[in-house]
Amino acid sequence: MALLKRSIAALGLTALASAGYQIWSSRQDRRRYPPPGRLVDVGGRRIHLLEAGSGAPTVVIVPALGTSSVEYAPLLPAVGREAATVVFDRAGLGWSDPVRLRPLALLDAAADLHTVLAMAGYGPPYILVGHSMGGYVVRLFAAAHPDEVAGVVLVDSSHHDQASRYPDYHWKTVKAAAVDLARPYGVWRMAIAMGLADGPGHLVLGSRPRATSWWENALRARIGFEVGRRAPTLGDIPLTVVTCSERNPDNATPRQAADFSRHYRIWYPLQRDLLRLSSTSRHVVAENAGHYVHRSRPDVVARAILDHVKGAGPL
Repeated sequence: MALLKRSIAALGLTALASAGYQIWSSRQDRRRYPPPGRLVDVGGRRIHLLEAGSGAPTVVIVPALGTSSVEYAPLLPAVGREAATVVFDRAGLGWSDPVRLRPLALLDAAADLHTVLAMAGYGPPYILVGHSMGGYVVRLFAAAHPDEVAGVVLVDSSHHDQASRYPDYHWKTVKAAAVDLARPYGVWRMAIAMGLADGPGHLVLGSRPRATSWWENALRARIGFEVGRRAPTLGDIPLTVVTCSERNPDNATPRQAADFSRHYRIWYPLQRDLLRLSSTSRHVVAENAGHYVHRSRPDVVARAILDHVKGAGPL
């Protein structure tokens, strides 16, 4: 019994130390990593935009789950030479302020995006680019404002019906979210700082991005269902679906390659199915690229975007 009490006390102290370190580190982040882009007030909250270039149309990039705008900065020079380009940090990610507890906040991100674009001085026509779960935001935006959208690029985008296609999808997403919640984040952060673990050191790793990502991860099935219901089609808006390849640099071991091949047998047909969202669509497979296609093949993503820029006329 005494050992059990000591163990519980030690766990409690570890949790307190982790939380304290996290609070201190988050404050340090705000000093060391100021916003690289512009903060735009949208009625008491600030939305962060990373910007490049000028001129119509306006290219708008919406990042994936748990990903901030700086992840896509390498795309900005090539795309920004041809058109105004904006990367959007949705509420609670990157340098954007969070919203009050709203587990399905991703479904409101399209409205936030429309507001912040207008307030920042960016008008239509828009070329919308959505990576992974960012594809959901793009679809919601296009469904709400179809007359303002000249083209859509879905980069290895989530599919609204993927929960019904993957075995044990609900269990796996809840398990992943539970593991993330249980992880002593301050200790993890310290390990990254000491070089004992890999992590995106250039990103703000504060509790707000973690909370947003946690809800998006835990509620992926519900979010997908709502997107399918609210944005079932893109109509005749030109669409390009960019998909990762089965053989990609993310597969470092034979076991990872085998696991990914099983995943890809479901993922690829889902990507093909996304083509049905628009009556004018095409499919591009980015060879030698994993889920973060823009890391391995930025040329493929940039070319898909610029093809829409060249084809966009006045609305």
